[in-house]
Amino acid sequence: MKRTLVALVTVVFLSCASVTLAQTPGQTPTSKPWLASTAGAPGAPSHGPEWGISSYIAYVVPGWSFNNLRDSQHARGNFDYIFRSGGTWNFFDQTLFLPSGALVYGVTPMVYDADAGADVEFYFYKETQTDPFINPPTNTEVYSFISSGTPGYEAPYEALDVPETIRNYDLDAHVLNRYILILYLAPSGADEDLAFGGVVVWYKLQISPAPATATFSDVQTDYWAFRHIEALAASGITVGCGGGNYCPENNVTRAEMAVFLAKALGLHWPD
Repeated sequence: MKRTLVALVTVVFLSCASVTLAQTPGQTPTSKPWLASTAGAPGAPSHGPEWGISSYIAYVVPGWSFNNLRDSQHARGNFDYIFRSGGTWNFFDQTLFLPSGALVYGVTPMVYDADAGADVEFYFYKETQTDPFINPPTNTEVYSFISSGTPGYEAPYEALDVPETIRNYDLDAHVLNRYILILYLAPSGADEDLAFGGVVVWYKLQISPAPATATFSDVQTDYWAFRHIEALAASGITVGCGGGNYCPENNVTRAEMAVFLAKALGLHWPD
């Protein structure tokens, strides 16, 4: 197998294999028809032309994991759904934990709205901190959702206008980024008229951008696999074949393949 092909296979394998789900909601409720309805099943994105590079990953943030802000109060239903229950502010939040480089394509909020006078409001923000001792953080809205007010269960898939690349720490700008999910529940009637079950964040892993200059003398910036080979070199998976070269057309031995995969997967820890 050619060294160039190994670079492509390793990068693609990592993109597809690094599937990690957050905590998922518990048993599907049956006591409330609107939560058990299959007609309102959470929407999912259709696979685009990038599917062969990396499959979509569904990261689930359940409603019960959200935190009360200030004097907000909430009751968790029998099946782990949030129902607002008193309080003045009625705000809840949770930090979104995704790996740097993840490309967020869309969001599926899972809500119930049977309140003619109020809605479920959900927001996704990027909080940027430049200097925690001098400047307050700035917030940029990535996505927002307000329920329709029509009684029933809503779980639409909504694509972001511009896919968001997660940068937990931006090395170029030297800033910290935190991604925050905000929920606002303030029913005008009964508490259970508004409910929040959680949110599904859909993302893909992506290959890091290619550098401006080449690492290997025999793999220049116009080489068709330049970006993939540079990604492996930057991650420490490969150091080339010696003499400042990568030898992209050389065959790979089984020993070299073992080194590539072991480094890429971080093998082997017995515990």
